[in-house]
Amino acid sequence: MSNQGNIPPKLAQKLLQWFLKNELLEEVTGDLEEKFELDLETYSLSKARRNYWYQVIKYIRPFAIKRSNNSIKMTMLRHYIKLSWRSILRHKSLSTIKIGGFAIGIAACMLIALYVSHELSYDSYYQDQDQIYRLTNQWLDEDGVGRWTNLQGPLKEVIEDNIPDIELVARTVFWSWGNAGTNLVRRIDSKLNIEEDGFIYADPELLEILEARMIFGSRKHALAEPNTLVMTKSMAEKYFPGQDPVGQLLVLNDKTSDTYTVGGVIDDFPSNSHLQADFILTLFGRKNGPGTSGWCCTNYVFYTKIQAGTSPAMIEEKLLAVRDTYVMDQLKTAGEPGLDEMQLHHSYFLQPINDVYINLSEVWDDIPHGSYDLVWIFGAIALIILILACVNFVNLTTAKSLQRAKEVGLRKVVGSVRGELISQYLSESMVFSLLAILLAVALAYVALPFFNSLADKSLSLPWMSWWFVPGLILVGLLIGLFAGVYPALYLSKFRPAQVLKGTVATGKSAARIRSGMVVFQFMVTIVLLIGAIVTQQQFQLIMNKSLGFDKDHVVLVHGLNTLDSASKSSLKAELANLSGVHATSVGDFLPVAGSAVQNRTYWLASERLMGNGFEAARWTIDEDYLETYDIELQQGKNFRGVASDDQSIIINERMAFELGLKDDAIGAELIDMFDEKARVIGVVKNFHFQSLFAEVEPLAMVCGSGNAVLSANMNSMDVTATINEMEQVWEGISPNQEFSYSFVDQRFQSMYDSLIRAKTLFIVFALLSIIIACLGLFALSAYMVEQRSKEVSIRKVLGASISGIFALLSFDFVRLVLVALVLAIPLGWFLMDEFLGDVPNRVDLSWYLFAVAGVLSLFIAVITISYETIKAALVNPATRLRSE
Repeated sequence: MSNQGNIPPKLAQKLLQWFLKNELLEEVTGDLEEKFELDLETYSLSKARRNYWYQVIKYIRPFAIKRSNNSIKMTMLRHYIKLSWRSILRHKSLSTIKIGGFAIGIAACMLIALYVSHELSYDSYYQDQDQIYRLTNQWLDEDGVGRWTNLQGPLKEVIEDNIPDIELVARTVFWSWGNAGTNLVRRIDSKLNIEEDGFIYADPELLEILEARMIFGSRKHALAEPNTLVMTKSMAEKYFPGQDPVGQLLVLNDKTSDTYTVGGVIDDFPSNSHLQADFILTLFGRKNGPGTSGWCCTNYVFYTKIQAGTSPAMIEEKLLAVRDTYVMDQLKTAGEPGLDEMQLHHSYFLQPINDVYINLSEVWDDIPHGSYDLVWIFGAIALIILILACVNFVNLTTAKSLQRAKEVGLRKVVGSVRGELISQYLSESMVFSLLAILLAVALAYVALPFFNSLADKSLSLPWMSWWFVPGLILVGLLIGLFAGVYPALYLSKFRPAQVLKGTVATGKSAARIRSGMVVFQFMVTIVLLIGAIVTQQQFQLIMNKSLGFDKDHVVLVHGLNTLDSASKSSLKAELANLSGVHATSVGDFLPVAGSAVQNRTYWLASERLMGNGFEAARWTIDEDYLETYDIELQQGKNFRGVASDDQSIIINERMAFELGLKDDAIGAELIDMFDEKARVIGVVKNFHFQSLFAEVEPLAMVCGSGNAVLSANMNSMDVTATINEMEQVWEGISPNQEFSYSFVDQRFQSMYDSLIRAKTLFIVFALLSIIIACLGLFALSAYMVEQRSKEVSIRKVLGASISGIFALLSFDFVRLVLVALVLAIPLGWFLMDEFLGDVPNRVDLSWYLFAVAGVLSLFIAVITISYETIKAALVNPATRLRSE
């Protein structure tokens, strides 16, 4: 070739070298280069190169393609999978236990992972996530940091006028005030009132801050007129099916003079939103009630949206400056005491929206919260259960190692190397794991409704997520690899000569590892048993504790806010006259969750200007309230015969203590934050009107009547008959409204739903860990019996009894469980002590709780090992010795 550029295309040459068999490469390369030179004499260079490419491509045929290492590896992998499948079919019972134990552990992990993921996903779906905050108070002194939500209503305008870095600010009212909470609802063209929960108040800006998805109407205008409301899609379908309800009228509590216009419809709040409501009533343009209180009262929860890129710390500094230059003057004008101390310790804190539910900032408020501790506890339990399943797999595999020893020896004799054996056993482990994943998905799908009812969630498996199936496969492979490493290394190290001679030794280190695994399994199981027992005892303590009032015989009649005063009085009197009713009272302030809330600051009248006073709950009750709830009056008298406008007040023991009036409270003059004076006429014994996980707070009760709820104390054993009689009385007074009632004890129990869920989940997880641990112990018992079969046979020949052999074989296992018990008790005590914390009314961690867990674990262990040990003791020794 005269020109150095006249050479075959290099890329084609490299392609040929890559795929062509080595034995053909030299000959084919030479032929193609010779053909290329001949083409150059006849054709152009470009055509010669095209012909060269054509010839190279023609050789891409099966006979010429070299067999790559990848192909060999795939063939070996298919071979290993076949061997694994044959092993499963050959040892069906053992394989079933292996896969079942794996599947139970993985299914439990999947369910817990769904729960943990859902808990951590609250309020994390906003487009402007890093701009949305809840504004809270902060008090910093030598005792630490305290935070709470409620702020003064006029602060909204101050923020809007002075801090342009805050784009939007909205006040909300969640607690029972005005029409927030529960109402009777009807369309203006209907006469049937329906009781609905989920009413809140909010400024129009809330829809924009929370990026509400509008079905009808617009965010900016839906709440921009007085007496407008926004309803969720599900409520719109209920009251206006198939219609655009914007502009329609709803009547609340049968007050036709105070109707609400539907300004918009929003999508239902997601299940992972801390804010749950069905109706949002506007605070815009209100003349009284919510939206109208001044600097005296902290009634509102504030939500804000700050400008993009703005530092929350900078906003907090500006809020502090506004407090010093404007807010303090307003509070001084309003007569607020203690401003010097407030200026020294008080500030503001912006809580990220996705922190509200989990509440890592520990802000006090009135909404339900998730427990960050429970999230981590259940996450740790999921990991532990998975480890238990892997440990169980290891024990089951090594327990039958002697049966596979000859297989290993023969394979090594015919040329297998240890690396190939390790690959085979790892492949077998991964096959088991992948099969367990399939079964685990089925188990999780079946168990999910039950789990949802326990956890009070609406979780679902993410079938449509792109990562779900690949993630399951990857997890299956990783779990299989993790669980199979030790058995693969252990089985592959057997020496052929020892195996074939029958002198293979398992080694003390392997025995110690297996024993350690069983100790670990039962230690975890005992700790979970302790957790289940302690939470059950805590639940029983809460449910059975004397509360200071009667919760077991009181029924609540709802919906009285549609009745006038005369009808309420008539209803109360007629129900009180029923033979099955002991006493009745009309009042919205109840000693259970979900009732009306009101707080005021109180002083002794003589000390009004001498200090900050203290905050107390303020209830309005009638003269029959104490009798209806069987609340003990320790000093003074009840409101019977006292006019509702009389300046009389009844306080509890805690409030008397705060006032310094422990023994001589009667006749004391009190004054509140509105300068309203009252004279103490009675002191009631402390009763738990809040959670039992908090100390009894001060309580002040004034005379008056309620608006929406009637309490009736029933003395009849036939509750159904009494309820039917009450319903007949109701229909006679309010025929256009359904009779709605609930029981105080049920509402009391609902206050502790989180405790009930924690208790139940602890029990479920403890049972799962017991099942997995028992499978592991069963594996070890099978292994030990197999190892000692000759010894057992010889002992039987020499006259050993079945009970003696059972005791001999059981001793080692019982010893392991006792070791686990010794380790588990201090760990369980520490974890439960941390879990319960310093809350009042916590169960005592008595020795018998741990004794019960220990006895249960020993009993479970003995039952588990009984099958293999008794079977070994019953085998004919001649049969065993002949087979040896």
